[in-house]
Amino acid sequence: MQNAEMIRDMRDSDYPRAFAIWRACFEDDEDYFRFFWDACFPLCRGLFFEEGGQAVSMLFLLPGALEYRKSRLPAWYVYAVATLPEFRGRGYASELTRCAAELAKGEGRSALCLRPANEGLYGYYAKLGFVKAFAKLERPARHGNLVWDAPVLDYLNKEGERTGRDMHPARELGGMALPLDQQAKKWLRKTKGRAYMGPALE
Repeated sequence: MQNAEMIRDMRDSDYPRAFAIWRACFEDDEDYFRFFWDACFPLCRGLFFEEGGQAVSMLFLLPGALEYRKSRLPAWYVYAVATLPEFRGRGYASELTRCAAELAKGEGRSALCLRPANEGLYGYYAKLGFVKAFAKLERPARHGNLVWDAPVLDYLNKEGERTGRDMHPARELGGMALPLDQQAKKWLRKTKGRAYMGPALE
């Protein structure tokens, strides 16, 4: 595809492009991002939105599962959604999220999950089909939870030890899920939006 706009998977060689977006949008230094790229990027999937050959928007998809009693549904956690300031307002992040949903369906995943960075973003994600699905802090055994694939959990533990960051669940914001099949919709009905989101990434 050679027109002005496209979505594509990130490659190992895309580190400079991904970091350029990260640096423009987040407060973390390059040491933090380099650790994420080396330790976590191989475990997940990254998507770029390009305009005129330039990567201008991105997101990462981390593997996990929705768990409630005996059910365990494969899911992706949407992480580090970001668009260069000068390219915002063009719907690129929304397009990336829609693309992620289609890719997730193709892989047999039941849902996309995320934790909006602030209260104002709940409405934004609701327009994309996400619903409130996770409480601020609940009891996983009783209400269900999001669990990470073992390598991602290992990365989170190492990152917490390395930086001293609190990687425990966020206590101020809940989270949202985009159900992609009937199993996820059933899970949402059973958990009644009171599931638990697990270690924080934001």
